[in-house]
Amino acid sequence: MRVPDFIKEVIWSFYPPRYRQIADKPFLKSLAYMSKILIVAFIIAGILFSPKLFLLKDSIESELSRFEVFSVSGNVTQSSPIVIPRHNPWVVVDLNSNLNLSKEIFVIDKESIKYRFISPKSIPRSQLNNLASNRPAASGFLTALLIMLLPGIALLLYIRMWIKYFLYMLVFGTLLFIIMELSRYRLRWKQMLNISGHALTAVILIEVVSSAVTTVYLLPVLRFLGLNIYTVTTILLAALMVVGIVGYHIEDFRKRR
Repeated sequence: MRVPDFIKEVIWSFYPPRYRQIADKPFLKSLAYMSKILIVAFIIAGILFSPKLFLLKDSIESELSRFEVFSVSGNVTQSSPIVIPRHNPWVVVDLNSNLNLSKEIFVIDKESIKYRFISPKSIPRSQLNNLASNRPAASGFLTALLIMLLPGIALLLYIRMWIKYFLYMLVFGTLLFIIMELSRYRLRWKQMLNISGHALTAVILIEVVSSAVTTVYLLPVLRFLGLNIYTVTTILLAALMVVGIVGYHIEDFRKRR
């Protein structure tokens, strides 16, 4: 059975002599590899985080108990229904009528809020006007809302973390390129970026998977784009890049013999 190229590339990222081959590949392929590793890390982190979803309702209800009084009141008038999107709507708001949930995800009408999670559910709007007095119903609604928003939240986090690791590739690749230019073991900038992208394999897996449990041991030092920069994995990335550069030149030396 043939081993998939992606699996080979993951293994090669931890085998320094292969960095001779990694460094000479097109940069866009290294960028695509980094993106795939990030997806794999997200999937693993999602699996580790999933048990917490079963405790989410109790956690929200517990947090709502901190409010002694939490009431919302006001007069809202509506000239016509709000339909989002216009065709095959997901959300309908019509405070002048009583509606039934059909294909929509959320329907807010005169008396209640109806939503579809696993099965259609309904909660009277009056119960949400006072969260402190209706914690079980409110926590159930907020839990379903958060879970339905998870795909969008995950996509936003993926984009932010992709930008972070892309900048890691550029910064560390450029920095090591400048340093190596001062020595006899020069590499092209593209080669250094490729080495940086593959050296990120362990860093991405450690940081993203740990985020589902705890990242305290990674020693966060500052925040960028709302994400932590960690001391341990930053040092690890620098060390792995040096190992990759050494591996490149060892393999290059072997080929010249």
